[in-house]
Amino acid sequence: MSEEELGKLIEKNLAAQTVSTETGLLVAQKIKLITDRENIAFAIAGGLAMHLYGFERATKDVDFVAEKRLPLEVVRYLSFGGERYEIEISGTKIDVDWIVRRDNYKEFYKQALADVVEFKDWQILTPEWLVILKYIAGRAKDRLDLLWLLQQKSLVKRKKVKENIVKVMGELGAAGFLLGLQREYDLADVMGFRASGDENESYIPEDEEYPDYNE
Repeated sequence: MSEEELGKLIEKNLAAQTVSTETGLLVAQKIKLITDRENIAFAIAGGLAMHLYGFERATKDVDFVAEKRLPLEVVRYLSFGGERYEIEISGTKIDVDWIVRRDNYKEFYKQALADVVEFKDWQILTPEWLVILKYIAGRAKDRLDLLWLLQQKSLVKRKKVKENIVKVMGELGAAGFLLGLQREYDLADVMGFRASGDENESYIPEDEEYPDYNE
């Protein structure tokens, strides 16, 4: 790129809005006032959930998984089910993706919503369900999130990931899903070796003596 092109790129990125953890939780507080009134179950997902688990990556919106839509003005409809709203925080409008899946993956999201982490006033998707839903989403940023989650010591119980998938798909139906996910486990483990500085180090997840995720 030329110096002029680089300058335009930097200017564009400076103008791009990113959402901090603090701002994301302020959005969640406003949302909770509505969900309490409407009796709607929801959980923190996406980049905000990743922030709460320790991954400090940029995010431009706040994602939630929910059982019903909110009585708010819709900015746009999500192709896989749900709506985008705008919530104003300190004079700035923040995009909110309110995910209510209506496609073939809706049962995964329903189960994830029934099995959340309770922290103070918040419900947050578990690390295990985040791994599954990130794998389903399949975008580049979701894969980065997925690999980061899998590399964090003691954060993700891989046996629990398998149990969750089997709960939705059954033993037979889960086999192909688990086979694809195994490749992500293997890549995360290799990346973990490199990060530790010892690629010859023996790595075994704490919840598996000899991991076999498709047994």
